[in-house]
Amino acid sequence: MDDDNLWRIEEQFWSAGADFYEQHLSEHALMVFPAPAGVLDRAATLDSIQSGSRWVHANFEKRQLLRPTDHVAMLVYSVAASRHEGVAYRALCSSTYVKEGDAWLLALHHQTPQ
Repeated sequence: MDDDNLWRIEEQFWSAGADFYEQHLSEHALMVFPAPAGVLDRAATLDSIQSGSRWVHANFEKRQLLRPTDHVAMLVYSVAASRHEGVAYRALCSSTYVKEGDAWLLALHHQTPQ
């Protein structure tokens, strides 16, 4: 998969629903969010996506991509995002993807609010 496709997957994690998460999260995925959410495993992440509102806008800046092996890709970026309710959010983010078969799955995502 080329770099642009990895970025497109990452962008969809900000706006897509539970079905997308179900298909693109690794079995042992972890999400690290600011309090009060904290660290969520795959099941807790899927549950939170179904019960929460999604981002309607997410603009990535300062994008960096690192591929330490053929089966690992790391995305690092800053994001400016907003929800329907007008809630604005800025954060530094990192995501680690692992290649399982032919698919790239999100294994770890971290956000540090700015």
